[in-house]
Amino acid sequence: MNLYESFAQATQLGDLHTCLMMDMKACQEDDVRLLCHLTPSIYTEFPDETLRSGELLNMIVAVIDSAQLQELVCHVMMGNLVMFRKDSVLNILIQSLDWETFEQYCAWQLFLAHNIPLETIIPILQHLKYKEHPEALSCLLLQLRREKPSEEMVKMVLSRPCHPDDQFTTSILRHWCMKHDELLAEHIKSLLIKNNSLPRKRQSLRSSSSKLAQLTLEQILEHLDNLRLNLTNTKQNFFSQTPILQALQHVQASCDEAHKMKFSDLFSLAEEYEDSSTKPPKSRRKAALSSPRSRKNATQPPNAEEESGSSSASEEEDTKPKPTKRKRKGSSAVGSDSD
Repeated sequence: MNLYESFAQATQLGDLHTCLMMDMKACQEDDVRLLCHLTPSIYTEFPDETLRSGELLNMIVAVIDSAQLQELVCHVMMGNLVMFRKDSVLNILIQSLDWETFEQYCAWQLFLAHNIPLETIIPILQHLKYKEHPEALSCLLLQLRREKPSEEMVKMVLSRPCHPDDQFTTSILRHWCMKHDELLAEHIKSLLIKNNSLPRKRQSLRSSSSKLAQLTLEQILEHLDNLRLNLTNTKQNFFSQTPILQALQHVQASCDEAHKMKFSDLFSLAEEYEDSSTKPPKSRRKAALSSPRSRKNATQPPNAEEESGSSSASEEEDTKPKPTKRKRKGSSAVGSDSD
């Protein structure tokens, strides 16, 4: 390969990258099998020229078939081929959004064959539109369902615009509710409190000044409300968890009337939680009845009115004439016979 590099520098172009792309393009047009055969060697010997090149990857996935794709995936998993690295994979996948459907699926399959954390490419969500990029969304959704959600993942998922036809955010949140409900609740609580602490004007300026979607409080509430509706007829008690209810209380206490009206059903969950928390438990009431003070009150003597009433009742009983005992007839008859 050093010989090839010297040859490229000796040409009129004098550029290794340009010569390499031209030769791979000629190989693509003449012999696809040779292109697949050379791919592991090209990526291994010229990493600086290939690992950052979306052009070369597109050149490969544009002509291979499913069998050749499977062969390349095996090379990646056996350690013979590295086509992505952390510092450049996001840019390459963003470039792939303009490719044909099968080309995109090939790129995602090759990416998933690598051991690169999903958080590395999760910011791509801000570039994906549900009508224009279904290939990337479906691949990313299937990969996210295998992941344990981090706060950054949840933030990126919630940053997507809320649209009735875009079910991406609701579907992955629902899956995480079933698998990691406590962890998801803590992340959502943290994001709600952080975004609620920012001034509303700063949020609007931040969202309008950037081309990428920025997470706002209203976005979080909209996605949570959609999730609430999706979980209505299920046995999932995600919205009864303390972190979620505490966060909703925190937001409700400081948000404006427009948000309170728009998300009244969502905030009503927090109101019910607050009402139930203010009522003393039954155990406390029982303890109050069985306390020494209550027992002392129970053993106190009656008041003066009760004493006078009881004494007058006893006097009436004393003044009543007692019934006289009747003499038995048998005893009187015996006395007359003795006379």
